[in-house]
Amino acid sequence: MENLQGRILWKAFIEGNDQSFESLYELYIARLFAFGMKYHTDRDLIQDCLQDLFVNIYHYRSNLNPDVNPLSYLFAALRNGILARLKQEKKNLDTTALIYTFQLEWSAEMTWIKKEEDRALIYKLQQFTQRLPARQREILYLKFSEELGYEAIAEMLNITVPTCRTLVYRAIKQLREQIENLPLVHLLCLFFKRHSL
Repeated sequence: MENLQGRILWKAFIEGNDQSFESLYELYIARLFAFGMKYHTDRDLIQDCLQDLFVNIYHYRSNLNPDVNPLSYLFAALRNGILARLKQEKKNLDTTALIYTFQLEWSAEMTWIKKEEDRALIYKLQQFTQRLPARQREILYLKFSEELGYEAIAEMLNITVPTCRTLVYRAIKQLREQIENLPLVHLLCLFFKRHSL
């Protein structure tokens, strides 16, 4: 439902509806901020990048594609903006190193898990997930938390769809090898759950 709402607002915004721009902002700002904080812990920097992002899309809206998935477009634009800002601030730092700093944190919603056994399993999953390469953590987040499709993730990260699928497969395989006899997909969904019950 949110995806459909986002697409409707995106098209209306591109056609010149300023109210749709405000609604897009309200719909996605919290998720974009949370996503940005996975690349850098400086809240002010992330807020500046978000402001730049929304100013730019407003200014250049006539050049935007009305048929894209707005959330994946905004994620990609924010990611690129953060990496560009970090590179600008630290001229000698390799941009490739910046791309692989994606951090996964437990969401506050995990407190709703009541059973001690479930908490222990989720804790193990968190430990093993942090051992994955940052690119795999990033893809797992986009796939399971943000529920983006392989095509959207591949486009956002500038990789092929088969590479994206392979990275998800390898990450899940590595986690499965670490955590035996557990319903891994169920655990991943709990781990990345955005909304409390």
